Amino acid sequence: MTSQTAHGSLRIKLLRLILGALLLLGGATLLSSGALIYSTDREVQEKREQELLGGLEEKARLLGFNQALALRSLVADNLFGDVKALIFQTVSENNDIAYGLFLDSENRVWAASGLSTANTAKDAPPLTVKDLQAFGISTDQQPRPALRRRANPIGAGDVLEIAAPVVSEGTHAGTVIYGISTKNVAERLAQARDLAASRLATTLGLIGALILGSVAASYFLVKRVAVHITEPLFALRSAAGAIATGLRSNAPLAEATGVARKKWERVQISSGDELELLGSAFNSMVEANEQAFEELRVKTEQALEASRLKSEFLANMSHEIRTPMNGILGVIRLMQNQALDGKMRRYVETVDASANTLMAIINDVLDFSKLEAGKYVAQHVSYDLRLVIQEVAELMASQAHEKGLELVYRVERRVPTGVVGDPDRFRQVLTNLVGNAIKFTERGEVLIDASTPQHDKTSALVKLAVVDTGPGIAADDQKKLFSAFTQVDGSLVRKHGGTGLGLAISKHLVEAMGGEIGLESTPGQGSRFWFTIKVGVTAGGEQIRSAEWASGRRALVVEISKSWRDVVVEHLVAWGFDAESTTSGRDAINMLELGLLEKRPFSAAVVGVQMDDLGLEEFVRTIQSVPSLRSLPVVALYHMGSSVALSGLDSTLVTQLPKPLRVSELYNTLQSALTGAVAAPVSKPGVEPGRIASKLPVLVVDDNEINRYVAMEQVEQLGLRVETASNGLEALEYVKQKQYVAVLMDCQMPVMDGYTATQKIREWESGTGRHTVIIALTAHALVGERDRVLAAGMDDYLAKPVRPQSLQKTLWRHVVLNRDEPEPGPLLVDTGKAPAVLPVLDPEVPRSRKLIELVLKNVPGQLDTLEAAFKEAMTKEVMASAHKLKGSMLSIGASRVAELAEKMQLAAGQGELPRNGDLARMRQEFASVSAALREELTRAAQAT
Repeated sequence: MTSQTAHGSLRIKLLRLILGALLLLGGATLLSSGALIYSTDREVQEKREQELLGGLEEKARLLGFNQALALRSLVADNLFGDVKALIFQTVSENNDIAYGLFLDSENRVWAASGLSTANTAKDAPPLTVKDLQAFGISTDQQPRPALRRRANPIGAGDVLEIAAPVVSEGTHAGTVIYGISTKNVAERLAQARDLAASRLATTLGLIGALILGSVAASYFLVKRVAVHITEPLFALRSAAGAIATGLRSNAPLAEATGVARKKWERVQISSGDELELLGSAFNSMVEANEQAFEELRVKTEQALEASRLKSEFLANMSHEIRTPMNGILGVIRLMQNQALDGKMRRYVETVDASANTLMAIINDVLDFSKLEAGKYVAQHVSYDLRLVIQEVAELMASQAHEKGLELVYRVERRVPTGVVGDPDRFRQVLTNLVGNAIKFTERGEVLIDASTPQHDKTSALVKLAVVDTGPGIAADDQKKLFSAFTQVDGSLVRKHGGTGLGLAISKHLVEAMGGEIGLESTPGQGSRFWFTIKVGVTAGGEQIRSAEWASGRRALVVEISKSWRDVVVEHLVAWGFDAESTTSGRDAINMLELGLLEKRPFSAAVVGVQMDDLGLEEFVRTIQSVPSLRSLPVVALYHMGSSVALSGLDSTLVTQLPKPLRVSELYNTLQSALTGAVAAPVSKPGVEPGRIASKLPVLVVDDNEINRYVAMEQVEQLGLRVETASNGLEALEYVKQKQYVAVLMDCQMPVMDGYTATQKIREWESGTGRHTVIIALTAHALVGERDRVLAAGMDDYLAKPVRPQSLQKTLWRHVVLNRDEPEPGPLLVDTGKAPAVLPVLDPEVPRSRKLIELVLKNVPGQLDTLEAAFKEAMTKEVMASAHKLKGSMLSIGASRVAELAEKMQLAAGQGELPRNGDLARMRQEFASVSAALREELTRAAQAT
């Protein structure tokens, strides 16, 4: 039906095209003919009009001349009556003459006819000169005959008025005037025009009829000819449509791939013209396509086989690479738990950082291979979206703080809490974007901003944006940024490392989760990477906890980071506070004192440790020196891992909370400070694992001796006894002989693999009522590995290299939370001692006033020299500057700064440069030293 319609449509289009052209040509011919005839008739009419008017003028001149001769003797003899009779007779006998009159030399009217109702010679109208002027007749004496065309004074139309002088014996005796009507001429011209119009209409009608006849004849002719054009085209169209829709003959299925061996239709066109050539070319193209498709079918079979081999190779390589890496990283972590001197600990930390970098590269390559092979399918499990964002922020905070950056996260209130999706891949994408932002940003901040552009009760589109203040990305570079193995600047690769796969992997993962990824960036102004994911909703957004205890109270926020300032103020206002903010510590103190004067005091202050002008200790000391502010609760926000020691102050009113800030902790802290209520402690995300107490051993099963040793050490450090087996068959026998608290089972082993061993153990346990916790230890990185181990009967899954924290959490989850242990053994006492926190200044070291002044004067310059040498990558100068700085700090008892300087000195001696974060930390530590030294000077001055 569709083909016939298309065929008919083409034929109709041809007919319409040709008929339209004919009608257009006929219309143009009709218009041009009409215009030509009309123009010709117009010229004839104008010429005729000129001839008639010329004859009428000639008649008027002749009449004036004859009347002047006739009146000459009559006027000379004063034959008044004869003059009147002549004028009357002339007017009455000639219908074309409208009026006539005679004026003597004194402008007296002797005779007039046609200008009044009297038509007899005896009753001449009593006309005067004024009457003539009223008729528009001139009484001026003319030396010769004058002819003019004017409106008829006594009727419609125009007249030709002739005024001829009457001369007797050389003297002007009078003037005879006649008005000759042009009515007859106008009527004759009108008749001529009507005749021309009628002739034009007749001519155009004949031409139109001829055109319509030609069009009708052409229609039938074209209709017959169009069939010979459209039928070959219809045949081509039908063949092409059959190929497109898969209609073909002789198409057996290939056994290997299920792909049909295609043999498409041919067309037969015998028109003897270009259409026949077109059909032949179409058949040649079809034959070429058949050959290409057959080659494609063979290549597809080969590609499928190669993909299968690639998957097997990827699985084996994943296992072979991760197995030795598990041993390397495991031994490194075991070494880190030992007592090491400074140089040896630095060596171990360097190896650990390098191994982790290598592991990250391996993971990127394996992830990319999985995605390229289409092996990844998004999970759909319930998780807490806000919790994942918080975990990522806390995980990446230390990296940001080491570089002197702020890491801020903000979650819009409408963002759902409980969602259904893939938490692991969501975390991976967000971590990658945040890591990139921190890596390429040298100063400023990184902001994680979560929002929901679309949402309803069952689903939502969540948008995450990571905004940095880095160098920005040019528009041309943005286009290639999400391509694999691509980075914007090769120098950045050498400086920061990386495979260039992170964003390509993120793009694949985001699209698999039903979203999009993109960026907006301006060079020199930073970048904004964003991505969206589609999730199911199980719990709505955050409820606004407006509290009575906060209503009407004023809160002051002092924070140098605008993003953190905005986040804190936003939540304070939502809880009911009247919140104000500033970046300066001194401005904050002024605002607090102004509030007292205005009798609108602030009830609490939320203060960032990094202020524009004051340190936290000086800020707190200043406000506690004001009696009315002494009891003001202060919440201090510090970078995680670097809280501030407040010496000699009432620290009970100062609560320190780490950044990234948990809003719930801020809420509980303020509530407790302002109401006295004891807030429930806020734990870290998830269940915090504790010590695992059991007299039963853990069985470690692995064919690799190094991996067995690493796993054994890690388990023993958790306070558990360990036994080992080298293959699945040994593990099966051991489990049958005794009970274990858990079995850590490698999956690929000789004799019997972990999957088979687990199945055999479960079969044996089905008759005993026992259930041994079996946790898979596998180096496979392929998707579906977790499902495979769970299907085999294992309880959980740990990917190699196994991290001690992951192992502890997994054992805690399965052994402590889900089981009742018989006869618990004693708790393991942790022998590892945390390094003592050195004071800002050693109180045992004497410091003179002059020494303090010299240090405050010279050390800032030494820091500048050290930083300049670092920027120029001059290791010798770095070593010399660090050594000099260390001596200055030891002389005043600033052990923390001296220790940092010594680390830089040792590193520079080995040709290594310190990190930006080390320099920032050193300056931060020296700022604390400077504040402590100035305080000593102040106390000394007060004492004297």
